[in-house]
Amino acid sequence: MMDTQALMAATAAMGVLMALAAWFDLKALRIPNWCVLGVVGVFVVTGLWGLPWELFLWRFLYGVIVLFVGFGLYSISGGHIGGGDIKLIAALTPFIAGKDLLFVLLVFALLSFAGLMIHRLARALLRGRKTGWAAMDQKRFFPAGLLLGGTIMIYLGWQLAGAAGPAAA
Repeated sequence: MMDTQALMAATAAMGVLMALAAWFDLKALRIPNWCVLGVVGVFVVTGLWGLPWELFLWRFLYGVIVLFVGFGLYSISGGHIGGGDIKLIAALTPFIAGKDLLFVLLVFALLSFAGLMIHRLARALLRGRKTGWAAMDQKRFFPAGLLLGGTIMIYLGWQLAGAAGPAAA
């Protein structure tokens, strides 16, 4: 687990970055590279501060591996998976401890189901009216940035709750 102070700093910074990533993904179906690089920067700073050196390096390597696998999937899918989503997943990967991967996947699955239902309901209520939000005005792509941001924020909050609990003392 990351040092509590570093985890608190990471959670605060990630809250801002994930809100921006969600907003850009909903508005334009794009997650800007500067936002993804900001996530990497947060991990580098807080990871060097709050993780043992060897664990920091392993987690960083996992992020690089996920990036290469993600771009392989992007190529195979012919671009039907969002490139920004793949980059964001790779940037978020180092924050996740291996033992917590199933928890994170479950949270993402639940948020994805709820998000898809809410998105479809909102689109049905709008009945084809233009909103100026790309996520609502088209039918082909789903904005995963909001779900990815929500997932990592739930995970970091869960980590903080565990760090502040009696087991941490």
